[in-house]
Amino acid sequence: MTQAVKNEHLAVKQKLINVYKIEIEKKFSKLDNKLEKEAKISEQLLEKKPVPDVFFSFIKTKGTNKPEGFILYDPNGNCVYPTHLQTYQDNSEFQNDFDEAWQCEFTKYQLKEALDRYKNIEDNSDNPVNKKQAIIAQARICKKMDKIDEAISHANRAKGRDHGDKGQIVYLSAEAQLMYAELVYKKSLKDNRHTPKFTVALKSLLGIISNYNTGAGALLDIPSEQRVFLADRAMNLYEQGENVLTEDLSSQIESVRKFQAAESLSLQIAEKFPTTLLFKDWSNRTLNKLPQTNIYATIYRVNGNTALRLTKQDNIIFTFAGNLVYTDGKDSIFSSDLDCRIFDAQGTHIYGIKDTTAKAFLKTKISKFLPGWLIELYFKDADVFENAANKQTAIYTWTGALVVLLIMASGAIAAQVISRQIKLNRLKNDFIATVTHELKTPLASMRVLVDTLLEGNYNDQQQAKEYLQLISKENLRLSRLIDNFLSFSRMERNKQAFDIVPTNPVEIAKAAAEAVQTKFNHKSCKFTVTIDDDLLSIMADKDAIVTVLVNLLDNAYKYSYDNKQIELKVFAQESEVCFSVRDNGIGMTNRQVKKVFDRFYQADSSLSRQAEGTGLGLSIVKFIIDAHKGQVEAESKLSKGSTFTVKLGFVV
Repeated sequence: MTQAVKNEHLAVKQKLINVYKIEIEKKFSKLDNKLEKEAKISEQLLEKKPVPDVFFSFIKTKGTNKPEGFILYDPNGNCVYPTHLQTYQDNSEFQNDFDEAWQCEFTKYQLKEALDRYKNIEDNSDNPVNKKQAIIAQARICKKMDKIDEAISHANRAKGRDHGDKGQIVYLSAEAQLMYAELVYKKSLKDNRHTPKFTVALKSLLGIISNYNTGAGALLDIPSEQRVFLADRAMNLYEQGENVLTEDLSSQIESVRKFQAAESLSLQIAEKFPTTLLFKDWSNRTLNKLPQTNIYATIYRVNGNTALRLTKQDNIIFTFAGNLVYTDGKDSIFSSDLDCRIFDAQGTHIYGIKDTTAKAFLKTKISKFLPGWLIELYFKDADVFENAANKQTAIYTWTGALVVLLIMASGAIAAQVISRQIKLNRLKNDFIATVTHELKTPLASMRVLVDTLLEGNYNDQQQAKEYLQLISKENLRLSRLIDNFLSFSRMERNKQAFDIVPTNPVEIAKAAAEAVQTKFNHKSCKFTVTIDDDLLSIMADKDAIVTVLVNLLDNAYKYSYDNKQIELKVFAQESEVCFSVRDNGIGMTNRQVKKVFDRFYQADSSLSRQAEGTGLGLSIVKFIIDAHKGQVEAESKLSKGSTFTVKLGFVV
């Protein structure tokens, strides 16, 4: 049985590997088709278009192998693109004049004399390069002399060109266009007046930089170095003057930024590899890594020329590796079931998980266009087959565990119900015992006193009156007990209803004071009432809050044994009215303060306690105040008395 299960697992594993192998072969086939198509397009561009047009077409390409740079070598293996800045020197008599004017401008800082010398060269030279250089120099000096209008005029003359202009004069015109745009911007800031001239000048400059066309009038002879310089200055000028532009040039700027980055990268790589010597053995149309760089190059050989399409290593993920993992915009099976690792010909990790202790179940080459590249496939779950084998066992195990858990849960629920019932029974018994004890005491006292009066066992009328007063006191105590029990019963059944309306807190305080005045009116008790003026109304049930205060005052009386000093104070605090009852009684510990509002709790639970009660008074107080969305707080220290404060909000 065990061997049969193992054989079945091996068969399933082989079938699954075959499925993935077929899937990845399909992906390789699609990748080869895309690269084949792009190779043909690239070769057609190299056959038909001049070099700048080829660079422009390559960089704007959108495809699998999206290039970020371009280099072209002639049949002798020498770099012909990107082009470096060449120095055109006029060997005529005016070269000395230029040197002297340069010394006046930059060494001696004799700007007026330098301006005159450059003007003399412009007037007397027939060489267009000399003339344009002299005009640009005059614009530069006028700018230094803060003669902005004159500088603009000179730069405007210098940026003009004939369609037949070649060589240095072409990029001198572009340089003049840059100077003109910068001067127009400066004048706009100086005059504090924004005009469309700056927008037009900058737009024209961006157009010149972006023009790779080789037709009539094209700036064919702008070297790559000069174009990168112009693009950098143009983007800086755009950032400085973006707030004064009258037209949105962001799309042109992004285009210039893209081509500047491509041309900069091309210049850097061309400087490292000025000839084709290091990659003469590369196969045509293949992608390889340039030595000692993080740049990959696809090589094309057309008509004896050699072209390199450059891609940074960081973007290889999105060109080749990404194409393997995603098909037609949809996640492949790799993203859900498998992990993969892709390595180039040098063993550099290109894509996928970097480190793993798992063993690849499939290793294969990727494409004829990527020689030496490998892909490794791993199951995300290294124990996928073992897990499948144990799946049925797990089902039974979890079923049994679930049954056990259900039994345990049922037992826990039953235990909780029984525990709750026990607590309810204990509470019921405590309640009955408390009621019996508290009712029995005043009834027994009244019975003894009544029997004494009926039998005539008293000395005189004064003693009979005292007995009647004691009966009245016990009757009042009995009434309070019954009221508390009824209130507690209504609380338990959620039947207590309150008529909460705007109420004057002064009336509440006075009513509570009157209710206890008779009890507090003897020489051993000092009772004071302090009420602030101009108190706002509160939302409250007047009778309920009076009950709260009476309970608090009654507790203060009970637990203050000798020389009672009890104070009822009503005052405003922030947005609330506070009712404070303070006494000088026995006080409580911190532990007792935390439990004093619990039902049936009494700080003094001994049988010999002096103060009678059921432990319901403060729980009723808490219930009433909670129903009013207020607060009741207790502060106390042993032998120093207690203070209970009720806080209720003003009427809004």
